[in-house]
Amino acid sequence: MKPLLTEESHAFISKLFLLLSIPTYVVTRYVIVAPFGRHVQDSKKYRWWFGPQLDAKLSWFIFESPNLIWSWYCYCYLRDSEIMSSGSDAAIISFDNNQLKISSNTMLLALFTLHYINRAIIYPLRMNSNSHRVPLLVTLSAMVVTILNGYIQSFHLVRVHKLPPLTLPPSSWINLLSWLGISVFVVGMTINITADGVLRNLRRQRNSGGNNQKTYYIPQHPLFTYISCPNFFGEILEWFGFAIASKFSLPAMAFFIYTSSNLVPRAIAHHEWYKQKFKDYPLERKWAVIPFVV
Repeated sequence: MKPLLTEESHAFISKLFLLLSIPTYVVTRYVIVAPFGRHVQDSKKYRWWFGPQLDAKLSWFIFESPNLIWSWYCYCYLRDSEIMSSGSDAAIISFDNNQLKISSNTMLLALFTLHYINRAIIYPLRMNSNSHRVPLLVTLSAMVVTILNGYIQSFHLVRVHKLPPLTLPPSSWINLLSWLGISVFVVGMTINITADGVLRNLRRQRNSGGNNQKTYYIPQHPLFTYISCPNFFGEILEWFGFAIASKFSLPAMAFFIYTSSNLVPRAIAHHEWYKQKFKDYPLERKWAVIPFVV
């Protein structure tokens, strides 16, 4: 019997995931704003067919955890030792000819896993207990995406394509490009986590003194100077850096494009909501998510 997890099936699902970005952008930009977070507030935007609403912490854990499950499963049971090594031997880190070598595949899988440890575990644990509940359909839709993405990223890195090892000092322009991609990823993740922290502290401010009403404030932080959603900008930047470091592989590019197709419309919806909600919204904050672009 032919195994289900093959390079052919992986390539097919990667292409399918890339194509999924088109209806995702069209629907979330021009048809309906996904009814979770602040967009649940307006009852006119909520429809019965979105199903019952789940606790926000539980929902985030459910739909983000498939990425962690796939990275664990692929690394523990499917990895090719040669692909995951730094050179001719099975070592992840080696030292050869006065040069430190690190497995690019292992590094990228570690970064992918680190991001989703934050999104699936740390982020939900730090959420406020009275965060907006999430409709079941939104949770299930997001879980389908993470099941597909967790598979194509993890399987690609452990089984499909061996990337040249990272070296210190960098041994070529290609190697330097890989380090640049990793640096962009780290910067993006830092922006994402910092901006999330700013928003979380605003929610704590509104809930101080036992006030459970959904009162909103304008975020005031350098990251919010020109764009309304630096948290989304940081996540888009992360996956752009990931794509660079993976030499623009199909799975990485598919996820970068899908992430953009999902977060850009949501950022635009946030930006428009802020301007409608606050008459004194800062004039210099002209952009939704990417400065001077959108």
